[in-house]
Formats: sequence, C-alpha cells, structure tokens
Amino acid sequence: MEEQVHKYNFKTIIFSIVIWEGIFWMAFFGLYFYLIDQVEAFRFEHSEFLWWLFAIPGFIGGYFLLISWKNKVLGSLADQRLLQYLTQPVSSGKSFWKFFFFRNAIAFLIIALANPQYGKGNTKAVSEGIEIMIALDISNSMRALDLDPNRDRLKVAKMAIEQLFNNLHGDKVGVVVFAGDAFVYLPLTIDYGAAKIFLNSVRPELMTNQGTAIGLAIDKCMESFDFENGINKSIIILSDGEDHEGNAIAAAQKAKEQNVILSTVGMGQANGTPIPDFKNGKIVGMKKDENGNTVTTRLNEQMLRDIASAGGGGYTAAQGTYVNLARLLESIREIDKTEMDSKLYTDYKDHFQWFLGLGLLCLIIESFFSARRSGIIHKLQEI
Repeated sequence: MEEQVHKYNFKTIIFSIVIWEGIFWMAFFGLYFYLIDQVEAFRFEHSEFLWWLFAIPGFIGGYFLLISWKNKVLGSLADQRLLQYLTQPVSSGKSFWKFFFFRNAIAFLIIALANPQYGKGNTKAVSEGIEIMIALDISNSMRALDLDPNRDRLKVAKMAIEQLFNNLHGDKVGVVVFAGDAFVYLPLTIDYGAAKIFLNSVRPELMTNQGTAIGLAIDKCMESFDFENGINKSIIILSDGEDHEGNAIAAAQKAKEQNVILSTVGMGQANGTPIPDFKNGKIVGMKKDENGNTVTTRLNEQMLRDIASAGGGGYTAAQGTYVNLARLLESIREIDKTEMDSKLYTDYKDHFQWFLGLGLLCLIIESFFSARRSGIIHKLQEI
C-alpha cells in the first residue's frame, strides 16, 4: 500500500492521457474540417501556427519519461519499507491534472496565435481609373546633359514617370519606348511596383534603329488599348521633340478622334547641346558626324506643343531635374473614371481572445496543483 502512495501509478496516468488525447484530437480535427469546408466565412489568419500543435505529443512523451525516471529514482533510494520515511506521498491523479491543464494551456495558446476569424460582413472594393500609355523617347539625343550635368534627359524623364506613378490611383499604365522604331515595353498593368522595375531598366541600347519616330510611338500606344472595354484612355509622350518621320501630328489627331487625350512633356532645352558618346557605360567624348563635326540636339518645343494641341492635351516642359506634372495630373483627374475592377472582400472578426483567455486560465489552475498527495486524504487512507 505504501508503495502505491510513494510512487506514481504509471498505468493510470498513461490510460488517462491516452483517453484525453483521443477526445481532444477527434474534437479538434472534426471541428476544424467542418468549419473550413462548410463555413465560407471562417478561417485561421495565421494557420501556419497550427503545426505547432503537433509538438504536444513531444510534451506527452517528455512527461512519461519524467514520471518513469521519478519512479526509478524513488525505487533506488531505499527499501520499500523505508521509502515512506524518506519521501512525501505522491498523487498520480493530481500529477495527471497538473499536466492536463498545462498541456491544454499550450494548445489553447497555439490556437490563439493562429487567430480563428469569422466573417462579419462583405465589402465590395471598386477600382476606378483610366488607361494611360506612356511613350518614352530613348533615342541617342536623350543622352544630352542640358537639363542636369549629372543626369541625362532620359534619366530625368524616368524620374518624372516615377513621380507620375506615385500620384496615380487605380489607373492602368503601360510603356512604349521609341527611337527610329517603337515597341511596347510594358503592357497595361495596375502593378505600379512592377512598372517601376521595368522603367528602371530602360536604356537607349534597347533600340538599334536610331531616330525619333513619335508618330509610330503614338500608333503603338493606340494598338495597346482595348477600345471595346469602355475605359477612357490617355497617352503621354516624353521626348525632346526631334521628330524625324513627320507624321506625329496626324497620329495625334487620329488618337483624338478616338477620344484618346494626348499630352506631351518636353525633355531638354531650346539651345543646342552636344550628345555624349558612350563606351562601356562611360562618356568617351561627344558624338561626331561623318565630317567630324560635333552632333548637337535641341528641344523642339513647338513640335511638342503642336502634337499636344492636335491630341487635345497639354504641354509641359522639364525645368532642370524637375518636371512639374501638376497640370498634367489635373488633366488626368478630370478624365471620367471607369470601374476597372471590383472584388468582394469579407470583413473578418478576430476570436483569438477566447483561446488566449482559456490558455491563461489553464495556466493559473495548473499553478495550484501539486504532485504531492493531500495530507488529509493520506491519513484517511491509513485508517
């Protein structure tokens, strides 16, 4: 009899834990799969934390090893008849309940971390905007340093486009690059982050056919639009205006006839400036023509004004590294916005606090339990 009160009843503890584990896991998985499959507005915000529940069997294994080790140590201390004088009576039941509350506290706290949520209502998010194609001149003349001695025209133009992206909300943007030819570099997208990445990689080497075909660039922008979707559209051209093809105004008028607003941004200064000659990314001199004369470039402001006028838009001139896009942005905002996309979102309400409370409560209750047998109960059993 004394052996039973001075050692843990290992079989009783194992049996109790196995029964509870079966109940817990059956209830957990049954409720989990029911809520996930049958309740549309239920989710765990951080479901990855639920994997931590599988650490509980490790706690149980550690508890079994601890009980077995304690029994082994108690058995090696002294003869069973002397054990009652050397140790305090222990309670297998109280030991189980102490572990029971600790184990459940861990489980509830893990579920709280996963944050079960239940939808309390649906919200419709509507994205409204227009489609904007940006035509960027990447001809050799855009290497001129007349706007800033440390940044060429192309760099300043890219900075202006990035500034434009930062002020757009819900509009789709695309980029056409052009020189003597033109091609779509970035199709229309709502992802401004991706657009900036594409923009940073633009360089004159993308175009082997030199020149400035503004009319062709406008045509490529027009081809990028879907005129059946009912979304209003705009084209913005950033160039020094040295049009070598001569059909830019006609292309701008055609765009206006299809209700596409076309605006221009002048990159450069009216005074002639030489074009740097690059080799391996470094300036090695100034470009020369076949006669050995330095090639110069100047902003054709009148051409860009005429193109903007034909396209129903406005003209903006770069001043140093600053391009005042206030008027351009205002004209874009005046264009009627069209619903471009709508999504139905579920507004979720957190319920982690219930499991956090249960976990803390279990820890508090666990702290009141001791593995020692109650003195009153022990004396009653001796009678």
